[in-house]
Amino acid sequence: MNKTIKFFLITLFVLVDVLLVGFAIIYFVPNSRLNASFDVPLRDIPSYTSSIDISEGKRLFLSRGCTDCHSDNGSGKVFLEDPALGRYVGTNLTAGKGGVGSSRSNGEYARAIRNGVGKDGKALLFMPSTDFQAMSDSDVGKLVSYIKTLPPVDSELPKIEVGFLSKFLFLIGKMPLLVSAEQIDHSKVAVQEVKPSLSVEYGKYVAATCTGCHGMDLKGGPIQGAPPEWPPAQNIAGQAMAKWTEEQFLNSIRTGVRPDGTQIAFPMPWQSLKHLTDIELKAIRLYLLSLN
Repeated sequence: MNKTIKFFLITLFVLVDVLLVGFAIIYFVPNSRLNASFDVPLRDIPSYTSSIDISEGKRLFLSRGCTDCHSDNGSGKVFLEDPALGRYVGTNLTAGKGGVGSSRSNGEYARAIRNGVGKDGKALLFMPSTDFQAMSDSDVGKLVSYIKTLPPVDSELPKIEVGFLSKFLFLIGKMPLLVSAEQIDHSKVAVQEVKPSLSVEYGKYVAATCTGCHGMDLKGGPIQGAPPEWPPAQNIAGQAMAKWTEEQFLNSIRTGVRPDGTQIAFPMPWQSLKHLTDIELKAIRLYLLSLN
């Protein structure tokens, strides 16, 4: 056999073997982590029945972006479907057909929200619990109490399917929120209540809802799990926020229009964030300005 042909065939076989090993690693290693169980005990949270508290729970549901994945009526939806990234589905939270509302306790809802762990102890995929891990018992209690008042909606949704690219990005650490339960210290016990105040501390508490897109340092960059056509999240920390006055910041979040008159582009969820109170927005701005 010609030496050149022999060398070519050997090289080809080596490349095929390397590719097969690579595909096997990308397939099997992420799968073991995607199906991992987490021993997170259920914790009691308060239950609320007054119209004021239920109304506050609804505001939290709207302002913290729950509708982005679970729909306005809690019936869930396919919120991302991409050939490479996969299909991601927000659960039907109601007691209707296909929903989990009749089979989840307050503690199980709270664990799902703050720990990203489901009823069976396994991680909830692409559940942004890093945004909510520090949410107080009082706020989670009002949120869950509102969810439990949602009218039943029959909505049987397809299963989540994690695409090959998502598995690869997860494996190399570029998509850690695919399993947010891995990013959370489950031994931490949330505070009972956080009182609203015009302070950096309260701003940090509320701004946790921004970290899923803007990153833990809020300096922006590519959004985890987003299709390639999505623009990167903006840097909103420190000097980036100093360009806007308090009035401009509040008005932009309320209307979706920047001070220069341009529209805030998708996927910035200003339609959800407009439900934040003035105190929450002002405190967020104080916190963002405090960052380097």
